[in-house]
Formats: sequence, C-alpha cells, structure tokens
Amino acid sequence: MDIFKVKIFLIIIFFMCVHILYGQNQKKNIYLEDPTNEYLDYLINSGKLETDFVLWQPYQTMVLDSVETNDKATNYFKNFWLNYYKEDELSLQLDAKDELRAQKKVYNRWALTGGVHLFAPHISLANRTSINQDYKHDPNYAGDLSESSHWLWGRVNDAYIHAYVGNFDFFFGRMHRNWGPVGSSSLILSDHPYTYDHFLFSYTYKIFRIALIFGRLEDLNAWVKLQPESEPFEVIGARKFFSGHRLDLSFSKNFQIGLTEMATYGGEGRDFEFAFLNPMNFYYGLQRNDRNLMSGLWGIDLFYKPFRQLTLYGQFIIDDIVVNNEPGQDDRAQFPDRLGFVFSARSGDLLLNGLNLELGYTRISNRTYQSKFTYENYHYRELSRGYPCAGCEEFRFKFGYWNLFPFYFENDLIVGRYGDVELTDLFPLEHEEFPVEPVTDNLLNITKIQYFASRYFQFHFTAKYSKEENHYSNRIDPYKGWEFKLGMRLVLAAGIGL
Repeated sequence: MDIFKVKIFLIIIFFMCVHILYGQNQKKNIYLEDPTNEYLDYLINSGKLETDFVLWQPYQTMVLDSVETNDKATNYFKNFWLNYYKEDELSLQLDAKDELRAQKKVYNRWALTGGVHLFAPHISLANRTSINQDYKHDPNYAGDLSESSHWLWGRVNDAYIHAYVGNFDFFFGRMHRNWGPVGSSSLILSDHPYTYDHFLFSYTYKIFRIALIFGRLEDLNAWVKLQPESEPFEVIGARKFFSGHRLDLSFSKNFQIGLTEMATYGGEGRDFEFAFLNPMNFYYGLQRNDRNLMSGLWGIDLFYKPFRQLTLYGQFIIDDIVVNNEPGQDDRAQFPDRLGFVFSARSGDLLLNGLNLELGYTRISNRTYQSKFTYENYHYRELSRGYPCAGCEEFRFKFGYWNLFPFYFENDLIVGRYGDVELTDLFPLEHEEFPVEPVTDNLLNITKIQYFASRYFQFHFTAKYSKEENHYSNRIDPYKGWEFKLGMRLVLAAGIGL
C-alpha cells in the first residue's frame, strides 16, 4: 500500500469516528509558551491543583476550573482564556507583542499572531499564524524570507482538528507538546523545536492512558557511517519519519508514571511503515526481527508528591545501551552508551506563601539523539525534539513569587558545561570523554518581572546574563554578557455567534 492510500485510509477512519461523536466537554488547550503554565506549575507544587495526567502537556483550561482557591491569579487566568475559547462562537484573536531590547545597542522587535478557534460539542478546530521579526534572525527558521521587507513572511504555528469519541481522543495537526516535568523541556518529546504536523490517537480508561503519535519530518541531505573505520557517504533528499507510543499510569493524584518508546526512521524513497503504527508493537523487536531499521528512544517519567507542598520529578531515557551479545566481541569497549537523566525537586508555599521553588539536575550523554544515519537524528530542522542539547550537564535553581499578583517575579539560574556536540552530527561510533572537548562552561541567569494589567494587557521586564555566547537558548540574537528586554502584549478578542 503506497503512502497516498495510507493517507486516504487514515482520513476515512478519522471522519468515520467524527461522524459517531456525541456531545461532551470540549478540550481547550493552554498553549505551552503562555505564562499560564508557570502558574500551573506553582499550583501543582503547592498542592492546590491535582490532575490525573500531570506528565502530559499541554494542559486544558478545565484544570483551572478545578482549582478551589478563588484568588486573583486563578481568576485572572480563567478570564484570560476566554479571549480564546467562547461557547457557541467562532473566537477570533489578535495577539500583538512588542519588545525593546538592549545588548550592545538598542533595537525593537514585534510579533503579530492571528488566531481562530471553533468549539462544537464534539470537535475543536484551531489556527494560529504568526508574523514575527525574530524569524528573520533565527538560523533554524526554514520559511521564505525573500519578501520579508513587505511583511510577506510568517509561520502557521498551530493548526489542528481535535475530536473526541467517548474515551478516545483524535488529533491531527501541529501544536507544541511536552511529555514530562511541566515547564521544562522533556527529554523525549519537548516543545523546543518549531511545531510539526502529526497524528495523535489516545485512549483513557480509569488510571491509564495509551497513546500513539506519528508524523513525517523534514526531508534532508543525510550522511551515513556504517562502520568506525569506513568513510561517511551522503544520501540526497532522504525522507524522515517518526512514530511513538506511550503509556501513562496514574496510580493516584500523587504518584504517576509515563513509559514511552520513540522510533525515528527514513532514508531514500522510504515511506510510512504500518509496523510502526501499531500501538501494541515493540519497535526494538521490529528492528531485530524484521530488519525495520530505526533509531529507538525509550523513556520513563516519574511524578511523586511525598507531601502536599513538595513535588519530585524524574525522567530517564535510553537512546542506546551497548550489550555484548556476540561471542568473543566486546562491543562495550568500542561503542558508548547514550543516555539522559533529569531530576527536579519543586515546592510551592513551603518556605513562603506564593513562593515556587525548583532545584534540578540534567545530564545528557555525548551522542544521545544521534545515529549513524543522520536522517535518524532526533531533531526537526536542526532543533532537538527532546532536550535542547546533548553532551551537556546542567544544574538549575529557579524561583517564582505569586503573592504580589498582578505582579509576578521570577529568577532562573542555570550553570552547566557543554561539549562540542551538535544534534545534527553523525554518530562517530567511538568512545569519547564526557563532555566532548572543547568544553564550554556557562552561567545563564534570567530575571523577569511581569505585570498582568488585565486579561487584554501584559507587560514584562527581563534581564538576562550569559557568560558565553553559544548557549542553546541564544540562537536568536546571540549575546554574551547582559541583555535587557522591555515588552508588552495586547490580546484583542471577538466572537461570531453560531
């Protein structure tokens, strides 16, 4: 069955499901770039918010409705999302942002995002398209900038159909996702890259949720290195696909686990393969037994609240663990393990009412996310689909304070060391010291003050310091030393009655 028939088959199944839908509560996404997520993190850590699947983002606006406290911040964010989601109306938004920035010179950057959201009793449709001056200065922006002087550039960042059949959930489109600790880039599926089109099906029953996600990523000119001693060769116009399945287990509001397996595969002329679309299959078995080549990634997420005001997160991924399974052949002496680990301890209201604290540690092995086929590397347009870096080690201390709302204060300190590794590199098939030399030590500190004037207006002041220029967060307007930002956000909303 060729790829065209596969697409037709999936579309037919999708709309057959839509046809039998019945009315129920709509799911309204809280987009991951919005500061609402910082407040939700505080609510979780302080024990004011309990949700069944905390390791699965984006969250829905219904989680705000479940918060029993009636404070200013909770009411503010409930009202803010009325700009996007109106009952029995086609909701229209214009989200305008402007920032005055200062590094060695002072300059201005603006962005405009137009949004459309429609919620019927059984289906949701959305589109958010942005014109953002930062795109012109982003080396990872893949769009056409030839007419940018005439405003003819931009990006469709969110566009999707989201439907529900009882406990089944059907999603087709593009939107940021994050599986793991809220507010931090997941090791296995994060919001770090630009959004990309994908299907996601899930089924929820009592304490468990099972999900399948798959899509096609960018075509690329790839490199292949089959053996350590062989010379790499180029594959022109290689295709790139991904599939993943996940099981979330919510044993209680205070103890949850997520298990994920991801496969990235492709090559010259390769198409979707049904074996990877089977949510009950095991990708490693496909590779070993059926010779379906892929680069696998396996992850486990843990969420545990030992008591009300303390939250513990853990995330561990395996890109590859080398096993000596050939008699007389010591593969572990030649090939390195590729792993990733995150631990995060967080508290809300523990030392002071309104104070949200986070202490975290991250370590990613040298060549995690890489393969001997670069069309299997774990990125989308050179931006990691997992954690933003490999061959890195970081300590993080972050605090936020909410008890002076509508003001919010935050400081995020990251101290780390970073090896000479790019996510687009070809896996060299050899052991290396961690991190790969030359090593960069960096200190990044971000201080932010936000003022939520109304559900339509927000203001912020940000002061950033970076010891080195090449930190992964500095890909747009790289800076060394201090950077200051003074910005505003205006959200205009209207509705068309149905």
